[in-house]
Amino acid sequence: MGIIEQLDKPGFRPSKLDRALLKYIREQPAEVPYTAIAELAQKSGVGESTITRFAKKMGYDNLHEFKVKLAEELTQRKGRRIINSNIAFDESALVTGQKLLAADISVLEKTLASMPEGIVERCSKALMQAKEISFIGLGNSGFTAMDSAYKYFRIGLHCKGYDNSHDMIMAAALARPGDLFVAVSHSGESREVLQTVRLAVKNGAASVAITAEVDSSIARETAIVLSYAAKENLLETGSVTTKMAQFFVMDLIYTQIVKEMSGTALENKKKTALAMDLL
Repeated sequence: MGIIEQLDKPGFRPSKLDRALLKYIREQPAEVPYTAIAELAQKSGVGESTITRFAKKMGYDNLHEFKVKLAEELTQRKGRRIINSNIAFDESALVTGQKLLAADISVLEKTLASMPEGIVERCSKALMQAKEISFIGLGNSGFTAMDSAYKYFRIGLHCKGYDNSHDMIMAAALARPGDLFVAVSHSGESREVLQTVRLAVKNGAASVAITAEVDSSIARETAIVLSYAAKENLLETGSVTTKMAQFFVMDLIYTQIVKEMSGTALENKKKTALAMDLL
């Protein structure tokens, strides 16, 4: 029996709180896979622990597994796909390419339009003033973090990139006032990244979030938040559009820093290029 059927006939005796949660999920099934547990608790009127126990009562190891399965069922019922819903399976690759390009352009335009005036300059200033910058991210966001660390390092900023939880939490443990942590997280709910940010801030470091969710836990913990407009469901995780939006935000900050550093950034990049020629 699938999740949707179980919502009407659960295989366990639901408590009063379970019934409240069941009612919310039945009424808003499409929202649940993309809603953070804190927001889900608030909207359904139950505690986070109730939601966690509910997922296990439904036969899943955790809430994330429950969400993925629910997203799969909704996808199958509505005839949706793990790729852009506007794409037909029998269309040519060139037609698909045109649709993907249009979607990417639309996301970048929305991202730029939604940015508050002065936010990029504020972020650029924070990076330039930092003694050491740590770019952190996991999974696909880890690629963005590592690429950014390399790019910013070559123009003379003191920075490192971390794409695994052990290294980033150790870096946070050694953080000092004057350091800056840039957290890249699409959902803004990555537990390991969130714990890293909290520890770094506790030790006096400043913080920046790059995320699609401005109301997420990580965004609430950071001093500066730059958001992008890309949305993806649980079955589209790691989409090109999301990565492009993240890189766009990072490139925008990078370009602003280069402008403010004037010729210094160019000289530093020349030095690193010449150094690599020695190898």
